Amino acid sequence: MASVIGVPAKSSGVGGSNVLRVGKVFRAVVLGAVGLFFIVPVISSARFSFTGSSAGFSFSAYSKLLSDPQFWSTLFLSVKIGVGTVTLSLAILIPTTVWVHWKAPKIRRVMEALSLLPLVIPSVVITLGVITSFGSLPNIIMGTPVILALEYVVLALPYTYRTLDSGVQALDIKTLVEAGQSLGAPFRKILWWVLLPNLKSGVLGVVVLAFAFCLGEFAVASLLSFTTFAVYLVQIGQTQASEAIAFSLIALLFTWIPLSIVTVVFSRRAGKKSRRGGGVLMSSQSVTELVELSE
Repeated sequence: MASVIGVPAKSSGVGGSNVLRVGKVFRAVVLGAVGLFFIVPVISSARFSFTGSSAGFSFSAYSKLLSDPQFWSTLFLSVKIGVGTVTLSLAILIPTTVWVHWKAPKIRRVMEALSLLPLVIPSVVITLGVITSFGSLPNIIMGTPVILALEYVVLALPYTYRTLDSGVQALDIKTLVEAGQSLGAPFRKILWWVLLPNLKSGVLGVVVLAFAFCLGEFAVASLLSFTTFAVYLVQIGQTQASEAIAFSLIALLFTWIPLSIVTVVFSRRAGKKSRRGGGVLMSSQSVTELVELSE
């Protein structure tokens, strides 16, 4: 009987190892194909930006682009809009997300659905609605990039809110806030000294995603007649092919590098989830220190 029972066990073990081996090979093939799908066009674009229509290797496309004053002016404009968008997004989303998790957890699904509306409603429709509805606003808003930053706060909600929401969800907000209040700390100090230090990865994700969105957004900026980084890229592409490819590679670096940083940060945070209890204890100690400072 032992021999009869042992044979199927041995064969099932071999079969299981074969399945795992096939799964690894399939995963490697899929990841390799996806990697080639993204890497090959980038390599081809980079080669064309250095050679152009001639066979020689040259940096002329990059030198022309970097010596163009409009390149730097559009980049500076997009950076200003990005800073304003990031500031407004953090000022609105951090208190809102913390309040929802603390006081009204039942409406989390509603907030998630509302944050996804900019993906359902086309940005062109939102822009035309803003122009017709808020056209009477002072020129300091409608005639300046302020209106663009305000729209980008709304359009970036599907990325910024869910990123911050996942960071807040990893914390025991109710326990931390109630612990701080029981020690006599006001909510604003608990938010600043206890919750924000534990939301660094979520805040960093909001900053990078919102900033990358501002650098790459074209439709709204074009409709509102602002020559931003993305709009200038389209204008260059209509007349200068090599410079447009070089421009797109520079824009890709501006977005790819920050997103890589966010990926590394989130990976490290995922590796520390097993020590979540220690984080709560450390936050409680921070609350105690906060109360001692306030006294």
